[in-house]
Amino acid sequence: MEEKQSQYINYIQEKYPDIEIKQIKSNLTDGLHNDVIIINDRDVFRFAKHDFSKSLLHNEYRVLQIVRQFVDMPVPNLELIDEGVSKYSYIKGKPIYRNNILKLNEAIQDLIAHQLGLFLSQLHSIPMSIIQENNISAFPGNGTQESYKDLYSRIENTLFPHMKSYVIDCIQNIFRPVFENKNFLDYSPTLIHGDLAPYHILEEANNLIGIIDFGVSGYGDPAHDVSVILDTLGEGFLKRVSKYYNDMESLMDRSRFYANVSSIRWALIGFESNDVSWYLNHFFTAKDISPYGLT
Repeated sequence: MEEKQSQYINYIQEKYPDIEIKQIKSNLTDGLHNDVIIINDRDVFRFAKHDFSKSLLHNEYRVLQIVRQFVDMPVPNLELIDEGVSKYSYIKGKPIYRNNILKLNEAIQDLIAHQLGLFLSQLHSIPMSIIQENNISAFPGNGTQESYKDLYSRIENTLFPHMKSYVIDCIQNIFRPVFENKNFLDYSPTLIHGDLAPYHILEEANNLIGIIDFGVSGYGDPAHDVSVILDTLGEGFLKRVSKYYNDMESLMDRSRFYANVSSIRWALIGFESNDVSWYLNHFFTAKDISPYGLT
């Protein structure tokens, strides 16, 4: 780990000899696609971990050029400085963890919900013609009725033998709409962020100051964005957000499905790869998801 960080620092010093490095922060473990080096709380450098991660950086750059024109919320001013290397100005803030939000008074919770709802509304309203003209990729997490049936089959064959009957019943209920309603996953595609986890939504002094990491952004089901907020901040807070996002009700059941499937998918990947870290990545979600059909 130290050797890798040293290589990154040497690269930065060679590329930007005028930068006097006084402080270094790094994250070489959490990101699935990029290693992150922050210099002097001012410049963020991201290094692609894999060959396919390089294409995600290129896509992110194109996405951000569009998003900046339509969205009021600050987003990274990303530069591609080399193959598989990007740089942007550090947005100094803290993740919006649920435990912290729910301790705030009603007015401040509504303010944050308003800011988040406005961001989602503006992002999801960007014309698809512009997305297509700029060759923006599809969100890699997009699924179809058939792909989710295949996922269920893998879960059934791989995980069910190790589960108690009530857990199996819960999973069967989660997947039931995929088998019983052929239109359940129908949607009109929009540009989506794709990974609106709390650590990608930054606040300072109870005010949202930026959204970061558009690495997997692309066109897809807007319910994916709602599902991540649902999974991490809970349905109670999402109801606040829905006051500032038109017709969120039409997304809710798909959002519940995606949110519920997410933790099962992580468990499946962990089991199949024999890598316990995949199991551990889904602790401490909100556990505040209602049944299908509730408004």
